[in-house]
Amino acid sequence: MTPMSKAATDNLEKVSGEFEGEVLGLLQEGRKEAIAAIQAARKEASETVTKVLENAAKQAESLKKQIVGAAELDARNSQLRSLEAAVTEVFAEAAGKVSKASGQRYEKAITRLTQEGVDVIGPKAKVWGNEKDRRIIASAVRRVSGGQVRLKAGETDIETTGGVVMTSADGSVRFDNTFESRLERMRPALRKEVAGILGGT
Repeated sequence: MTPMSKAATDNLEKVSGEFEGEVLGLLQEGRKEAIAAIQAARKEASETVTKVLENAAKQAESLKKQIVGAAELDARNSQLRSLEAAVTEVFAEAAGKVSKASGQRYEKAITRLTQEGVDVIGPKAKVWGNEKDRRIIASAVRRVSGGQVRLKAGETDIETTGGVVMTSADGSVRFDNTFESRLERMRPALRKEVAGILGGT
């Protein structure tokens, strides 16, 4: 082989140096791109992990609220059942006492219930009661009647522990003032009072 001339050697070295520079430049550029790609992937992975953790936290909070809500609803339902049981017990006790009532105080109560009926129905009405109270109702009708008030005792008995049912003379208006109905009208107020006691207010 023939030796290369100095110019050819210089050219070759120059080309070799340029090539080496290009290769090193490409390598450096590739390295930068690889680092940028790694950093972008790391950032994307970090954002994905953050989103997953946020979603997991939201789901956990939602589940916690559902569990707490269900527990609160169950506690409220239990409290309502206790409240209703207490109200029912009070009503049963009151109905038992009322059904055993007698004497002058009882007669005054029937008279007052009859007068309340006159205030609602008007001065001309029929008064109905149970068989046990027939004599007391007749007496109450006599006491309340007079002037414009014209009451008449009903011909048949009704099923009740006590009190009266009154109707207008033509039967179109009815006012139930029996003990059971009065207790039932008191139920919302009693329920509120018992709820206050159970709730500690």
